[in-house]
Amino acid sequence: MEEAITVSDRDSFFQHPQFWKGLFLLAIVLNLIAIFTSDLGLDAHVEGAYVETENGWTLDWGDVRTEDPLASDPSNAREVPMSSIAPGTMMSFAVLGMIIAILVAVRMDYSRETITVLMLNPALIFSIGRGYSEYGYLAMIGIAWALWRMSRNYEAERGIIARVTAIVLASMLILLVLVLKWKIEPLSLFFPLLGLTVVGIFIDRAPEDWFNPQRVMFAGFGFGLLSVVVMGVLGYGSFSVVTTEPVRFIQALPISIFGVIIVYGMVGMVLWPFARDTWRKMAENDDRLTGELSLFIGTMAGAIVAYVACLWTYESILWNSEWPWHMWTMGNNGRYITILAIPSYLLIKRVNGELNWSKQKAIMGVLMILPISLAAGLHGQTYWTDEAAEVLSDNMADGEDFVFVHDATLGMHYLYTFHSHIDDVTERDITGHWRAPDSGWEEELFADTPMENRGDLSIVEWVVLAPEIEWEEVPDGWYQTSGHADFMNGGGEWQLWTTHSELVET
Repeated sequence: MEEAITVSDRDSFFQHPQFWKGLFLLAIVLNLIAIFTSDLGLDAHVEGAYVETENGWTLDWGDVRTEDPLASDPSNAREVPMSSIAPGTMMSFAVLGMIIAILVAVRMDYSRETITVLMLNPALIFSIGRGYSEYGYLAMIGIAWALWRMSRNYEAERGIIARVTAIVLASMLILLVLVLKWKIEPLSLFFPLLGLTVVGIFIDRAPEDWFNPQRVMFAGFGFGLLSVVVMGVLGYGSFSVVTTEPVRFIQALPISIFGVIIVYGMVGMVLWPFARDTWRKMAENDDRLTGELSLFIGTMAGAIVAYVACLWTYESILWNSEWPWHMWTMGNNGRYITILAIPSYLLIKRVNGELNWSKQKAIMGVLMILPISLAAGLHGQTYWTDEAAEVLSDNMADGEDFVFVHDATLGMHYLYTFHSHIDDVTERDITGHWRAPDSGWEEELFADTPMENRGDLSIVEWVVLAPEIEWEEVPDGWYQTSGHADFMNGGGEWQLWTTHSELVET
């Protein structure tokens, strides 16, 4: 009779090179499936909807952050610089970012096991399938650190000018992440670039005994968090919620720390198996470059935690969504910490002398994320709005408008999925409007004049109702077609109403 497999036999199997080869192939397959089968994410649909103007790009159905929390206004759209938008290239940029990030990891002598864990990260599979840029940001951060690290040789070999040039280039790459994420004019970051360069030179010239890795990681985390708070106090953009909604922001901070650091960082990036030993050794480590790396990771992590807390607070107010449940709905924002994956693995390797994935706890960590990685790769993103958009695409005449009635949470983002699925939407001059269910949209349809900060619905002959939303009283002369949203999209029946009596069925 065949003997039972012992614990040591199982350990041997998980540590076998063939096991890691299989995981590496699985990681490639999951990323490819996500790339080729998943629909783009909501933010990618919004980015793809930008249309060119004389001086930049703009959203022709209005900004996703509306003046009226219950309604959109197509005329309310800020212009963003040409350099920050390339509509139609989201997935290409995401894939290019993935390739560059892997090449950076290879250049840093990461083992195949480390690259496998990187590619199995559920948040990165989620991102690549939706055309998001986390891999690209990860590559930029990795290259920025590589420039900083290599520039230490420049001072001895080529002089201080080469060293400062490398610091400037590293700072530019970090700020490039902000340019692409926030869609701001690169020239507007001249003073932040100057400030980062000065900070970099100061760090470069600071005494050796300042850079105990454990202490500077703590200090860096506090500095990163404080930097965002200061921007809020100064009234910069959505960060202003630090002063306008301080209680809600303070409530969001510990949840953000848990989600960003613990869930997406320690668990998602499989850092927890190494965390205890690494942290203990960091207290005794006197390597200058390890201290600088710890400072960099701590500062970036603190800034990301505070940014996510601000984002949750700001959008919960903007959309009047239930608090604190809004943080659960928008919990995927914690994926932003993945941009620190390459520096984090490098820190563990520097402190411990190796990054040993054959240890039992490390294998357990990888096996823990595997079901989530499979779900992220195999399921992908789907919508019900594409079916409704196909009906509109086949039946709307040039120059017509429609209104989409959907809850305020992500309502404008879902509106722009219609922009993607209506053929030649810009050339046909089709305009989409969004209204919240309690916005008074029915009365607005038949009003003589539009309301302030809202687009004109008086010429609308098409209404799309999200599941569970109904007319209070259906007016005469309107006709209905409908469809079903699947379970993963919330279920229920969506409705499309029009004054046109005949529709071409898709």
